[in-house]
Amino acid sequence: MLLMDYEYEFTFEDVKESGIAAFESKYGIQLPKQYRDFLIRNNGGKRVKRRFDTANKKIETSVMLFFPISEEAESNLEAYYRDYTLKNVLPSKFLPIGRDPMDSLICLVIEGEETGQVYFCDLDYLEEDNGLSPECIYFVSNNFEDFIALLRESE
Repeated sequence: MLLMDYEYEFTFEDVKESGIAAFESKYGIQLPKQYRDFLIRNNGGKRVKRRFDTANKKIETSVMLFFPISEEAESNLEAYYRDYTLKNVLPSKFLPIGRDPMDSLICLVIEGEETGQVYFCDLDYLEEDNGLSPECIYFVSNNFEDFIALLRESE
């Protein structure tokens, strides 16, 4: 399946491999290959098909925006990683890659055995001082490509 075959309402300016490598180097992380390929092809943006359910079907929502690697965009990958992961709102293995209409986050696991898995982090019940409780973190898919494939149009 080719990630570039999907329709987008808009994407951000192109990012080069060197831009992705600089982001990884700055934070000492390594992005999964499927997600790196997505950034090279689209660098974030808004898909036409964007609705999804968590694996347990408890939550149905949409990806309003995939974050780009870009200093020009206010909602960018680095800002969300800094503000949510590095400030311990999210588990340290999570990289926020997008947001839904209510500003909850779609996250990619970037370390450990679960690397590449996609989760939905429901920020509606966020306790500022304690971070996000595990009950508000929902498994969505085993990898980024499967996540993109399950996105659908609103009914």
